[in-house]
Amino acid sequence: MLSSLRPYIPVFKFVAVFGGLYIGLSIIYYFYLSFDYGSYHYPDPITSQISFQTQELLSLIGYNAQTMNSAGHPSVAVYSNEQLLFRIIEGCNAVSVMILFCAFILAFAKAWKKTILFLLIGVGIIYVINLTRLVLLGVIYADYPAYTHVSHEIIFPAIIYGTTVLLWLYWLKKPKSKHVPTI
Repeated sequence: MLSSLRPYIPVFKFVAVFGGLYIGLSIIYYFYLSFDYGSYHYPDPITSQISFQTQELLSLIGYNAQTMNSAGHPSVAVYSNEQLLFRIIEGCNAVSVMILFCAFILAFAKAWKKTILFLLIGVGIIYVINLTRLVLLGVIYADYPAYTHVSHEIIFPAIIYGTTVLLWLYWLKKPKSKHVPTI
């Protein structure tokens, strides 16, 4: 019986390592979220930062954007011309996607230097994609309200998760550097 499972040991190992890392990183993130960050970094510093950056980029492209912490609701409200566009909650900061990404990459880690570098690049790409998503959602909510549902629920999740899967595939099939002989 055990000999028939032997070919699947790498799969079991990956699932165990990935699952353990995902659960461990998620627990750490849960404790991070349980702190009281006060009114300045409300609801948490990462959500606060991405909300501020969303406001700044919307302002940069010509929208009169403001953000305001939502009392009694752990979110940051994004306004344009004093009209509420949407709220940025903790789930909008893409940390859960970054945790998923990191657990997968670490489960396949071999060379730590390259792994850490790829983690930093990948998390940066996910962050930028998510920030772009929030800015574009602001534009859509302000100017194209008929497309808010399909954008928020279908298009942008497909883009952020699609980017994550593409990064995973790149990691699994990293192009090998070819040594070109010199003459």
